[in-house]
Amino acid sequence: MHAFLAFFHRRWVPWAALALVLGLPLAWWLTRKDELLNVPLGVEQAAIITYGGPELAVKPFKWGVAVNVRIAQVTGAPGGRVYDVRYLVNREGDYDLRDYLTSESGAVLDGLPVFKFHGDPKMSKELEARIKETEQVGVQVGGRYYTKLTVLGIVWLACLYPLIFWGRPRRVSAAPVAAPLTEAEELHGLLGRLRAGTLDASGQARMEMILLRCWRDGLLRADAPMTEVLAAVAKDGRTAENLHRLQAWLYRRESAVTVEEIAALVAPHAQAPGGAPVR
Repeated sequence: MHAFLAFFHRRWVPWAALALVLGLPLAWWLTRKDELLNVPLGVEQAAIITYGGPELAVKPFKWGVAVNVRIAQVTGAPGGRVYDVRYLVNREGDYDLRDYLTSESGAVLDGLPVFKFHGDPKMSKELEARIKETEQVGVQVGGRYYTKLTVLGIVWLACLYPLIFWGRPRRVSAAPVAAPLTEAEELHGLLGRLRAGTLDASGQARMEMILLRCWRDGLLRADAPMTEVLAAVAKDGRTAENLHRLQAWLYRRESAVTVEEIAALVAPHAQAPGGAPVR
């Protein structure tokens, strides 16, 4: 019995150790996940791509696509072109921007850099919220700067006091503060820029946001997530065609939708300052 155990130990222990050494790296490689960029749903993002191959273009628009892509600007660079690509994720999942790009000539895009990202619904619960990056900067000023500044402030106030109150019995009424624009009034300004041809990418995104809020009324609650809003507007018979026409104009370069058609969608919801509706 002792001889059998000794033979078993000599025979199988080396093989078990070898299997462990080879199996652990293989298991790590099979279970690893590439780090992806988390982006919120319904918020337009930007990607800068430098590519020296054929001229890039966005693949034809498909209704219900998970990612809407458009090329905002193309500039020349040594050895290639620099593309300002804007994309908007509609559904949760992992995506690669290369899957939505093609070439103008139909040639194969060899060497196009990988740009992967993940649509994260957790970042979209509060669509109006934006992450603000702050940097603490300390400024050291010598020469009794703050003391001198305090003294000068006191002298300035002492000289200002008689100028304000001596010989001026009447109080100067404060100018009325203008009330902030409503969304309908803001949409009126965006409509004017749309018709004038001066509506930029940020204005387009703001116009789309306000229209989605207008179309949401009667379908969902006011604090519904953007994913639910998009789905409800796309299914409703009154708003589905309008949403399709708006997204085609925003994200499809070859779209046949005209500016006047988009203006016709915006006008019923716009209101000039003072209460007059827009036609």
